[in-house]
Amino acid sequence: MLRTISVLALTLLSACQLDSRQQILATTNSQVAQRAISTRVFDTTDQQAVFRGVISSLQDLGFVIDRADNVLGTVSATRYGAQLVRLTVSIRPVGQGRMQVRASGQLNQHELSDPAPFQRFFEALSQALFLDANLIDG
Repeated sequence: MLRTISVLALTLLSACQLDSRQQILATTNSQVAQRAISTRVFDTTDQQAVFRGVISSLQDLGFVIDRADNVLGTVSATRYGAQLVRLTVSIRPVGQGRMQVRASGQLNQHELSDPAPFQRFFEALSQALFLDANLIDG
């Protein structure tokens, strides 16, 4: 009986998960288009300032920070409400004096492919970095 319950529980759990192939096939944008929507490069060498800007921008947009790792340059956050939105943002140096910020997201367990949330995030981040660079309290 216990074995039957265990097998049933494992079957149900595995049925709830999408494997990576299904997630890739479910995307509405091509990978190139999605990368263009979800990636920006900033002219700065200060990875810590970008990291702080990402956190403050997400919080300003109503997200709760779930995990932040300044060594790896990653931030994961969730916004609760009528729709559950999760974002993961990575920061890494690219080229001479530039930082790449890439965001990926889920909306109710589906890939976030609408460009509007990414645009709002990057606008908030650009503003935060501008204010930080000019030492303006916002």
